[in-house]
Amino acid sequence: MSGGIELNRTALTIRMLMILKARAIQEPISTEKLAALLETNPRNIREYRKELETAGFTIEHKKGPYGGYLLEKSALFPVPKLTRYETLALKEASAFIHQHKEFTHYEDFHRAMDKILGQVCEPDNRGITYIESPFTSFDQQVEQWIDQVREAIQLRLCIQIQYQGSKDPKPQKILVDPYDIVHYRKAYYLIGFSHSRKDYRIYRFSSQRLFDLQITSQSFLWDTSYQLHQVISRFGLIRSDVQKVIVWVDPAIQSRFEEFGSWGHEVTKIDEQKYGFLCFDRYELYRQIFSFDGLVKILEPQDFVKEFQGKINQWKEFGE
Repeated sequence: MSGGIELNRTALTIRMLMILKARAIQEPISTEKLAALLETNPRNIREYRKELETAGFTIEHKKGPYGGYLLEKSALFPVPKLTRYETLALKEASAFIHQHKEFTHYEDFHRAMDKILGQVCEPDNRGITYIESPFTSFDQQVEQWIDQVREAIQLRLCIQIQYQGSKDPKPQKILVDPYDIVHYRKAYYLIGFSHSRKDYRIYRFSSQRLFDLQITSQSFLWDTSYQLHQVISRFGLIRSDVQKVIVWVDPAIQSRFEEFGSWGHEVTKIDEQKYGFLCFDRYELYRQIFSFDGLVKILEPQDFVKEFQGKINQWKEFGE
């Protein structure tokens, strides 16, 4: 029964927001009129207002005979529709800042970005995977190619590239199904399925390697068995072995653990106190775990556990 009551409360709160939005440029709406439109008791309106303010909306309450509730005009966010590249730019900025916890207004930035993207963008577009966080500048042409590839990934369209590998005597035209863009050690890479090679390949975004890139009208079917970590470890983009890591996380800091964002790839919560992810750099992992002062512990693999404990013992001896 309580579940049904909560669901009804949520629905009425949302309906109240819609009414206030529709009347935001007009006069305030009284408690009685709101209650009548929502078919609820006037005493509930104050509770719905609290719910909306908890969600970040500012609801003004004007007193007097012509008073009532009014949604603050700045909460309407009247932003024109963004272009595809403007949307990608916002998401790229969000992904980049997510890797930099030292950013002064880190939490405020993400709250603001969530509000913006929630109102002006379509949900869930694939972004760039940052295996290492340092930002790398690139020329305008490379930036344009990266934007084109991101668009092709979203639209599931093949791309035609003119690319010269390290062993190629001259540039080759290659039809590619694009899957991911990876930033690693001051460079950006395209992960894609080569139609000529009939296999996945890694292409570097570089004006010395890549000479042309065009989105085609040919669509491709996404390979559900594709896994990023398998491709980049197989072709040596990352020299160290990719390992599946399981860690114990103290419940008191789990939200901070989840927000940290730099643990690895495919972070998943296994149970109430365990998390699993793919680790690309074990020594960076050790450094991060050490910074959590015993509130995060490695459980698997065992060679990581032993090596990390050995380093802890070395640090203790050094400290003594």
